[in-house]
Amino acid sequence: MYETHHEHQHVTRTLTLTQTMVVQAAIVLVVAAIVLWALLFANYLPLHDSFHALRHALYIIPCH
Repeated sequence: MYETHHEHQHVTRTLTLTQTMVVQAAIVLVVAAIVLWALLFANYLPLHDSFHALRHALYIIPCH
């Protein structure tokens, strides 16, 4: 009985760790997407000028 209970705890701990890693990865991707969107669509001139060539190179983001 102890082995079954111990194995159940190990599986539960592994599932919790995996779910936590998935949530962390999703949060990182969302934050990265928000930062990229903010940089690529910025109207603030220093940012706009810095990313101007990249915006044109992507061919999907018109800037003027």
